[in-house]
Amino acid sequence: MEEKLIDIAIENYSKAVVLKTYLEANGVICFLKNVNILQGAFSEGVKVQIKESDAEKALMLLTQKHHSEEAKKLTMQLRKILVPIDFSIPSQNAARFAVMLAAKSNSEVKLLHVFNSPVVDMIPFTDVASIQIDFDMNYNILHKTAKEKLAKFHADLLEFAKQIGANSVPIGYTLREGYAAYGIIETSKKYRPGMIVMGTKGEGFKSTELVGSVANEVSEETHLPLLVIPEKAVLKGIDDVKNVLYATNFDDSDYTSIRKLLRIVSPFNIKIFCVHVSDKPESPAIRAHSSALKDYFKKINPKLAVECSVIESKDMVKSFIDIIKEKQINLVALTTIKRSIIYKLFNPSLSKQMIYQSDVPVLLFHA
Repeated sequence: MEEKLIDIAIENYSKAVVLKTYLEANGVICFLKNVNILQGAFSEGVKVQIKESDAEKALMLLTQKHHSEEAKKLTMQLRKILVPIDFSIPSQNAARFAVMLAAKSNSEVKLLHVFNSPVVDMIPFTDVASIQIDFDMNYNILHKTAKEKLAKFHADLLEFAKQIGANSVPIGYTLREGYAAYGIIETSKKYRPGMIVMGTKGEGFKSTELVGSVANEVSEETHLPLLVIPEKAVLKGIDDVKNVLYATNFDDSDYTSIRKLLRIVSPFNIKIFCVHVSDKPESPAIRAHSSALKDYFKKINPKLAVECSVIESKDMVKSFIDIIKEKQINLVALTTIKRSIIYKLFNPSLSKQMIYQSDVPVLLFHA
């Protein structure tokens, strides 16, 4: 009976050939699948396959191949933090958390408030002039009110920074009109922050269909780490972040997400609990991925306290919630994947469910 083949990677043809050459040079036999016979050099979605018994060795080789490059990227600094606010308690918590994080990482903070002006959908021709005047007056009132609230919020945050000895943290603010998610996404493109920090379920987000939907949309449309402060989260101080749960799905995005996570939490003395939930924890592929991830953590930061585990369960969210309580987790980190609209309707993402149910901050990375 022939041994089962598993996919180790899906690349374009040229990258697949390079990967095949590298693995075979280190004793792992590879096969290429989905190569266009007539135009092989231009093939996309080429699968690199190996024998299942070679899975652990292959993953270890791939991990080692990336170590030096990832270690260099880890030295990049978190320079800017964008904080969307709506003047609610959750957004105040988010802003204060951002200031404490900026003080630790020598970053600057920019507050963003997006206000939504009313739109008249149907206007009788005879009433256009009068409605336009009312619209302009309403807009001016909304803009003035939002500007005054933002200025006061900024002043209060400066006072908070002074109280905790973070006077040196540059704190600015900006105001724009539009819908919350769109305004955050567009501002992030121009400001180019290293991370976005935001609270959920505040006054400005009540029009959204689901709690956390704005945060979820932002996480899917930007490639920036997004730190979400749920409404139920109780924040004492930045130095209270001791235990971090990293939820892994055992794919290639782990290495990028871990690098970003370590860059963010590097100023703190933390322990990372790296957890994978599966209904088949003893499969060769799961064991291989787990071993490779442990080795990656060890080589990228030998002094970091890391505990890796695989939990057998079919209820992923409940398993993570139980771990949060058992290990006294202060921060949850996980990777989000952009999905189709139909899939979203019938399968709520892990990130959205964690935002709903968790009472600790959730750090989202985009795959």
